[in-house]
Amino acid sequence: MNRILSFLVLFVVLFATVVNASEEASGSLRKCKGVVLIERNGAIVKGVEGTPVYSNDTVKTGADGTVGVMFKDNSRISLGPNSRLELKKFVFKPALKQFNMVNKLAKGTASFVSGKMTKLSPEAVVLETPQSVIGVRGTTYNVKVD
Repeated sequence: MNRILSFLVLFVVLFATVVNASEEASGSLRKCKGVVLIERNGAIVKGVEGTPVYSNDTVKTGADGTVGVMFKDNSRISLGPNSRLELKKFVFKPALKQFNMVNKLAKGTASFVSGKMTKLSPEAVVLETPQSVIGVRGTTYNVKVD
């Protein structure tokens, strides 16, 4: 029974990795300090410099953690300690005029610096919080969610 359970867990982890391997990464982690974790397809991945992030990932920092997320369009989000950012959707296909970035800061602090998407399609960049939705029209902003 333990072998079957172990095989099943291994299969789920490998399948989750294969699914994301076929999807294009939205970006990657930069300047990881302290505890940084990524929730992906029900699994927890330790965040280190260069770790790719995908739509539907959740990036979390611990009490001593900070991290930057650099997206493919050069947008950046920096997270402070005890933060939780859900990367809900990222589409950046300028040749097809397809743009969409939706993130949700569930708790903690974040600083955003806009990239190419905000310039090409400002209405496509959104940050949700538990109490509001921010449409990005400028170049930078800071947010704190208790």
